[in-house]
Amino acid sequence: MVVVDWAKGSDTKWRRFRATILRRDRYRCRIGLPGCVVTATHVDHIIPLHQGGAKYDPANCRAACADCNLSRGRGRERRDPEPQPRSSW
Repeated sequence: MVVVDWAKGSDTKWRRFRATILRRDRYRCRIGLPGCVVTATHVDHIIPLHQGGAKYDPANCRAACADCNLSRGRGRERRDPEPQPRSSW
């Protein structure tokens, strides 16, 4: 079970932006770490906010599954993984 604390920054503007990014990326995780479940429910900031990344810049955001996004959390190394081959069917 995932507990969401909306007080940490989610508002109407973020929820609309998040929905736009998820639709743009067709609800598919764009990170692909080991354990990826493919279906995206999160939005990952490529350059983290605490490193100066823009919160509402579509070029700084990508759809991510919860496992991939949470594994890239603050305090861990934030580099892109090696691409993993995926079947298109």
